[in-house]
Amino acid sequence: MPLPVILAGAVVGAVLAHDNQKSFLRSLDNDRRNPLRPDLGREPSEVLPSPKHVALVPGSIVCCEVYEAFIHTGVVIDDETIVELHGSGLIRAVSKKRFLADRSGSHIFAACDRQGIPLTFSRMIDSASQDIFNFYNYDLLKANCYRHTWRWLTGEDIALERFAEFNKKLSQKAGSEIYWDVVV
Repeated sequence: MPLPVILAGAVVGAVLAHDNQKSFLRSLDNDRRNPLRPDLGREPSEVLPSPKHVALVPGSIVCCEVYEAFIHTGVVIDDETIVELHGSGLIRAVSKKRFLADRSGSHIFAACDRQGIPLTFSRMIDSASQDIFNFYNYDLLKANCYRHTWRWLTGEDIALERFAEFNKKLSQKAGSEIYWDVVV
């Protein structure tokens, strides 16, 4: 089979997959408004960001996309500051702009309930704040931002390898599905 035909097929397949993902996200957004539909939640997406917009709220959990391969999390400690575990192992306090710097995503997403109200956990503000400037041995799978965000939330220090695993535990902790809405 000639290479141009293979490439054309790959492009068509990618476009269809992209369109299918957008359709799925639109259906989640529509179902969110219907109180008769079960709570499904909505993961963050740069492909089709949530139509709901929220402000940074102290005690909430935020995330952004990193190189279209990972989701990075952090904790909001005041109206302008997010605490995160940097890839160097440094826990640092950063602005919204710095949280997105050197990452592929252009949106910050906040963990919200079905109505678009950011979930807040006041315990995280103190625990994340007290951890600023500490260094940890960073490991992409075992000692990552999910582990530290979860530790700030619960005090429990466990390895969380994937965002889906972190999101599921967060949903259980919150007692509802998580909707990742765009921070303005």
